Amino acid sequence: MRILTVNAISFVGGAERWLLHLVRGLAPRGHRLDVAHDPRSPLGRDALEAGAEAVWTLPHGPAGRLRAAVTVARRVRRHRYDVVVSTSRSDLVAAGLGARLAGLPGTVARLNSGWSSDDPVVREGWTWRRHRAYHRRLVHLATTNSKAGRADLVARGFLEPERIEVIHNGVDVDQFDPARVDAGRFRAERAIPAGAPLVVSLARYAPGRGQEAEVDAAGSLVAAGPELRFVFAGSCRPADRGFRESLRTRARAFPGGDRIVFLEERQDVPSLLRDADVLVRVISTEGLANVALEAMAMEVPVVTAAIAGMPEAVLEGVTGHLVAPGDAPAIAAAVERILALPAERRREMGKRGRSVIRERFSLSAMVNRYEALFERAGRPA
Repeated sequence: MRILTVNAISFVGGAERWLLHLVRGLAPRGHRLDVAHDPRSPLGRDALEAGAEAVWTLPHGPAGRLRAAVTVARRVRRHRYDVVVSTSRSDLVAAGLGARLAGLPGTVARLNSGWSSDDPVVREGWTWRRHRAYHRRLVHLATTNSKAGRADLVARGFLEPERIEVIHNGVDVDQFDPARVDAGRFRAERAIPAGAPLVVSLARYAPGRGQEAEVDAAGSLVAAGPELRFVFAGSCRPADRGFRESLRTRARAFPGGDRIVFLEERQDVPSLLRDADVLVRVISTEGLANVALEAMAMEVPVVTAAIAGMPEAVLEGVTGHLVAPGDAPAIAAAVERILALPAERRREMGKRGRSVIRERFSLSAMVNRYEALFERAGRPA
């Protein structure tokens, strides 16, 4: 098949990493995957390295979405793509309208539930009508990475349930395998003693997602545990650097705040997780966090938000704990419960997490299901 993926995000995050997984999985099977992307993003370079055949940039700026849609339509006609795939809601107009202008029935849209858990379900007003029109007129088939995401799309009246398929995120269980990753590298780099509890949070630094509560939880944990280290790591857009500095300032106000560390995005995530005792990922705009799944694959217990698709992956009290976003005391208490477990019980929790990933969230299963969906979408009417 000839598949065009469209991504209008200016940085590489979860949706973009999903796209790269898809390219790596489908290109060796003989499918051609091309990537249209935001010119400010390094996604094109990464996609070529992953096996994409061609990449090109989308117009942006004033009227950028309409210009991008026209560009997509011209490319679809020229290269005779079978399927156009949008990777987020930001790409819906460019991909969906472009596909329709080129004679295809619309885009195959990846519509994960990444909105705030506090957002009410609204079915009236201009904004709702506009979003419903986008979904119903521009989307041919849709996927979401959780049952909760599918239910939300239906509840909002955006799409009929028969047009939405749930395909969970997948993890490369060979890359994220504690048996294949040497222990101690990250601790040695940061001079963290082997016996000191290490809690990590991996997420892009951005306001409005509840990271302040994670920092407050970290502050109470380091104040109560003189050996405990808490490490935050993630990418940060230039516009959000002030927010990241505000988190540092917030952390320094706690006794032991010097043991709360803020790092840039890491390329050695398996090594960091290999040395961690607990992963904290309690973000209020969560869908189904890849990093939580990766931690489970690395046999690390997880504390995460009890929203969207997270309860479908993290089993309460079995592979970790689920807490409300923004509840710093609950986050800290959940971490303390895990750290207080006997060593054998904590290892059992980690092994159960890896078992869940192997059974339900493998990368190969995800790629297989997307391949079948694209073949279904690409069939002539």
